[in-house]
Amino acid sequence: MDKESKIIGIVALIILISVGVGIFFLSNEENPDEYVYNNFRIFKNPTIGYTVVAYLDEQPYHLNLRNDPKNTLNITIDSNVRNLILLKPTTYFTIDPNLNSIPVLGASEMATILGRRLGIYNKEVIGAITIPIANDTVTPIIDCNKVTQQQNVVKLQLGSETKVFLENNGCIIVQGTDGWEIVRASDRLIYHVLEVF
Repeated sequence: MDKESKIIGIVALIILISVGVGIFFLSNEENPDEYVYNNFRIFKNPTIGYTVVAYLDEQPYHLNLRNDPKNTLNITIDSNVRNLILLKPTTYFTIDPNLNSIPVLGASEMATILGRRLGIYNKEVIGAITIPIANDTVTPIIDCNKVTQQQNVVKLQLGSETKVFLENNGCIIVQGTDGWEIVRASDRLIYHVLEVF
């Protein structure tokens, strides 16, 4: 083999090694649409928002939420909310029926994860409204004054700040500046209960 062929072979080998190293590093870069956060696998769901893979006794649960944990970090939450929710067997999720349907998504996400359907927390969850509406004799009318030692009330409402807080009687308020912010606060509550952070 002549000198020119050796040089071409060495250059080709260097190019192949460089390409291989580049592919290795590119494939190991952090994917913003899929990551692990405090031992929970989070990945972007093309239809809903995000899927959170949570484990209970090594059983994986795929939970669909609108927001990933990083997008809810700036929402303040009362540290007593988790214990309060887990302490009582029943939780009412209540909302003003005059709000649009977007906050109902947040209530639905919370009810799915806390309720009996998935078998994670096995709480009795009941949807309610804060004021009666015409021709509806079925939906419970529940507001914060219905908190008891056996039942929680989680009230979804509009407010000047997106946050999750407790009223004096233990009523859990999930508040947002608009409908989608109420959903984001709902996701914050879910991440708090799951102990994602």
